Amino acid sequence: MQSRKIEQYLNCSFECSCGRTHKSLFAHYIFEKGAIGKLPALLKELGYERPYLISDTHTHEIAGTRAEDVLREAGIPFTSHVLESPVSSDLAADEHALGSIAMANDKEADIIVSVGTGTINDLGRYFSFITGRPFILVATAPSMDGLVSGVAPLIFHNMKITFPAQEPLALICDSDIMAAAPLKMLAAGAADILGKYNCLLDWKLSSIINGEYYCDTIADIMRTAVDQTMESTDGLASHDGEAVSVLTQALVLSGIAMDFSENSRPASGAEHHQSHYWEMQFLFDGIPAVLHGTKVGIGTVLMLELYNKLAEMEKPDFDKIRQEIGSRPSVEEWEKEMRRCYRDGAEGIIALEKKSKKNDPEGLLKRLAVMEEKWEEIAALAKTAPKAAEIYHVLEKMGAAKVPSDVGIPKEYVFDSIRYGKELRDRYTILQMMWDIGVLNEMAEELVGKYC
Repeated sequence: MQSRKIEQYLNCSFECSCGRTHKSLFAHYIFEKGAIGKLPALLKELGYERPYLISDTHTHEIAGTRAEDVLREAGIPFTSHVLESPVSSDLAADEHALGSIAMANDKEADIIVSVGTGTINDLGRYFSFITGRPFILVATAPSMDGLVSGVAPLIFHNMKITFPAQEPLALICDSDIMAAAPLKMLAAGAADILGKYNCLLDWKLSSIINGEYYCDTIADIMRTAVDQTMESTDGLASHDGEAVSVLTQALVLSGIAMDFSENSRPASGAEHHQSHYWEMQFLFDGIPAVLHGTKVGIGTVLMLELYNKLAEMEKPDFDKIRQEIGSRPSVEEWEKEMRRCYRDGAEGIIALEKKSKKNDPEGLLKRLAVMEEKWEEIAALAKTAPKAAEIYHVLEKMGAAKVPSDVGIPKEYVFDSIRYGKELRDRYTILQMMWDIGVLNEMAEELVGKYC
């Protein structure tokens, strides 16, 4: 297996065989013992004089105080804002947290520095983007794949929406802090990466059916990162430093792949639709949040199960499917279901469908024609999918959640997320395909019966 090193992709630009020019502004990757001590020198090298530090209660204790100390020692003025972490759950990346950051904003600061990984990273890079200032991330755990990406998934009016954000100029990772992260966070990061097996399948599936842009170079970068992570999962359970280094590099490569493609397509597919749907339901019902990567891992098992079923499927009777289109739920019935499932966020879902028309009969007929013609190619793609059971056992070895009940996701959530999670985004995945050929409800019942 060819090794992929981050250095070759730092602050790079190259003409790709796909016909596009791929760029990454991410320029500095520091993963070593005592890395936070290099923050002052890095700021001086980059030409910035007054950072605005953002952290939460937990990450401030883990690394924020150290960052403040080294800045004081170097005589660099700064402002530090610490968000209060909920006692029984994780901080949400929503408009309330963003408002707190904005109200404490230091207008004189010339760069934003987030101290944290998931939520704090998303909030910091989005705030950096909307205020027009550069961004540095001091990571505290390898728990998610957005370490260096240029997008931020945020919660707005109880809807999970991906916003454009500021790609970091630098990522600082103290190797001791990263390796000492709780096992659930290491497992969440690994699960997020394992989900890329499904992302890449979904991306290629859409390329076959819809002619969506697809880049073999980007897919290869991502696939290699996933394979390397698979080889290191045994070491994560013991907090092995080398395994954590491999995982962190894979997470960074995932972000670079998103930058190269200029969207999250190489790193987000149907498994993320499941995660985002469950997260929204948790918010609606006041249930404590679950780590993003943890939910992605569970969603990956479910979605790979769909690909495994597709690999065994006989070619559908496309004439019959076309004949039965008229018997599918009406727009009014569908909208009623959206209001039941998405509640306060339903109008956004309905508006997205009116714009994208992904469920429109005309578009469906076009896709069915392509599927009928290219069924062998689609089936061959499905046969390349890992077995859901293989990913299940890898998660199990890491002590990670494997099925919805492991983290308190009710089967009703799961049934609806399989049927309607696809409505969250205008992105073609295995879920939309199963809907296209009229078997999604049946598959939802099978998966709920097996995994719930």
